[in-house]
Amino acid sequence: MNGVKEDEGVRIGTAEREEAQELLSRQFSEGRLNPDEFSERSAAVAAAVTRADLAPIFADLPARPGEHRTPDIAHQRDWRAVVMALIPLVALACTIVVPHGWLAWLALPVLGLLLYGRR
Repeated sequence: MNGVKEDEGVRIGTAEREEAQELLSRQFSEGRLNPDEFSERSAAVAAAVTRADLAPIFADLPARPGEHRTPDIAHQRDWRAVVMALIPLVALACTIVVPHGWLAWLALPVLGLLLYGRR
């Protein structure tokens, strides 16, 4: 008997149900479920007792509870945010080292517009 079949009988708790509900909500928001399907499956998640109870709810969906998912685009580090975090350090260095270096602070809003203005 392999480990997958043995795990199906394991009882789930509140944390697993919440994870399953969050995943189901994401599938709904991405357009994979209509409102009626989402409602039915949400009720089934709330009533689930074991991992085996969750399996048919997610059988036709690309991600299942407990699987490692690739990070969402929104959670990936945005290089522009890193640049905007470093600019004040450069401006501070300019203020200390260069005469009239305080003018470097004027670059912050300009760089913000250049980096984020055309999203």
